[in-house]
Amino acid sequence: MQQYFSKKEENGILYINKEDIHHIKNVMRINIGENVIVNYNNISYLCTLTSYETAKIEKVYKDKQDSISVFAYIPIVNEEKISFIIEKGTEMGVSEFIPVNFSHSKFKLSKEKEIKKLERWNKICKEASEQSRRVFIPKVRNIIDVKDIETVNGVNILCSLDTSNVKSIKEVLNSDTLCDKISLVFGPEGGISKEEEDILSKKGFTKTSLGDNVLRTETVIICLMMVINYIKG
Repeated sequence: MQQYFSKKEENGILYINKEDIHHIKNVMRINIGENVIVNYNNISYLCTLTSYETAKIEKVYKDKQDSISVFAYIPIVNEEKISFIIEKGTEMGVSEFIPVNFSHSKFKLSKEKEIKKLERWNKICKEASEQSRRVFIPKVRNIIDVKDIETVNGVNILCSLDTSNVKSIKEVLNSDTLCDKISLVFGPEGGISKEEEDILSKKGFTKTSLGDNVLRTETVIICLMMVINYIKG
């Protein structure tokens, strides 16, 4: 059953966003009178479609909030890869994405292009949230530099290719260390420079290894979120 997000509720009726009407009518081919899931105010409702603009609330479908907030600092890579990272990260529970300019990043965006990219990336978050039936839509924040990355009062992971002074993922993330806030940092192709790792280590990030194999940038988010979701059950 397809889920959509609504911005307006009135007397038990949820109003469908204009940009979703085409998808309901022409893509999913949902008929009037059929059931859809509509999310409003971080609560998902089982609804009956009363028109292509409105849906009547029948009952609460899901109102459980994510128990862990995951902040993913993601590198600026090509459009295909960053879209994949955002889509799969959303499906697996990331709370916020913060794109970062690393020294090894091959792609740089002007302010004008950044605005357009942010619109597209946030649309990906919305669509992936509908597909995975999340109760809220993660946000993609403005692009920042490494010096502006912040730690959280919880677990702060710096994915490193370094082989010295680095902890394994099972040491950093396990049932004893898991908490309600986790921040993740991983770099583009070529990894994160030593200077950048030093900056992040001083900020309180723990240099962490994901194993002997070097993962593609777009694979890292899946690996990390699998570990988090497995531990939290």
